[in-house]
Amino acid sequence: MNTNPTDLTQSDCPVKLTGILLGILTEKEQKVIIKRYGIHGEERHTLAAIGEELGVTRERVRQIENYALKKLSRSATKTKLVELHSWLDELLDSNGGIISEISLNRSLIYKYPELKGQLPALKLACIMKESILWEHNKVDYISHFRYKSISFSVVKEITNKAIKLLKKSSRVLKEEEVFSAIQKEFRETDINIKKATIRACLVLDRRVTINEDGVSLTEWRHVNPKTLFDKILYVLNEIEEPMHFREIGEMIKKRKFDKKPVSVQAVHNELINNPIFVLIGRGIYALKTWGYKEGTVSEVLSSILEKKGPMSLEEVTRQVLQRRKVKPITVQINLNSKKNKFRRLKDGNYEVI
Repeated sequence: MNTNPTDLTQSDCPVKLTGILLGILTEKEQKVIIKRYGIHGEERHTLAAIGEELGVTRERVRQIENYALKKLSRSATKTKLVELHSWLDELLDSNGGIISEISLNRSLIYKYPELKGQLPALKLACIMKESILWEHNKVDYISHFRYKSISFSVVKEITNKAIKLLKKSSRVLKEEEVFSAIQKEFRETDINIKKATIRACLVLDRRVTINEDGVSLTEWRHVNPKTLFDKILYVLNEIEEPMHFREIGEMIKKRKFDKKPVSVQAVHNELINNPIFVLIGRGIYALKTWGYKEGTVSEVLSSILEKKGPMSLEEVTRQVLQRRKVKPITVQINLNSKKNKFRRLKDGNYEVI
């Protein structure tokens, strides 16, 4: 591939410029970059996979990649890629110097909708900016772009401090609580870390969940429900009141916890089979921990009156409604039914016969 200087100076399409710039590389360098970054329809390859194909070590592939990127970066400064790089600076600065690959993808598509199908080339154009690096997926961290001035050891230190804080508190923390605590720890070593940088680091860590509720550990099932039981429990605790099983199913679908399908029948079966959920009305369920009691209204009345003794209609109705979701008239009907063992005393109170 030959590089035409005129094309470099006149073209303003970042994808076209990327293709032209690849022409300054040797054949081996081109192959490494194309496979490593998924250019020209290639799948992204690991260093080991490329090394095996080329018959060299993964470390040698890394050396070739780094050298090739330096060549590309030097040449990119003489092209209109500087406009893309200026935009990238603004984007990174507003995100604390770090941005996940997912977020960068969205931003690039928004900026270049006509180049949506050529994201790999666009991202390669981004890292042709000498101060930027593309960190690929790691065990606990998702792929991201960041300034080289922010070392990966700093990213890990920030997230590890957050995880330690969350484990100690054992609860979801507000972003400000986490950010302030981490900033304080860094200030003790004369290092100032921006809150935007802390947030960006937490977004990268798979062990941490950060959303509108605050910051939590991904492993916490009450925050990130996995099973259907977890999801039902999450919804009921979020709404904090009894719900019909169909409503619970709809809420689970709206929350979009994952891609698993949710059927109303499956939700109903889970509610029926798990004693933590109590049927308190027609299709309406509550958590037993809320004080609701299983059984018919008559059985609930018997339990209350046997334990507390004679009570007025108003008081016994109030007690029943704390345990079952029924209409007040239903309580009165059960108290006066000849089928049930209750009687009304002269003072108007009710007792069990």
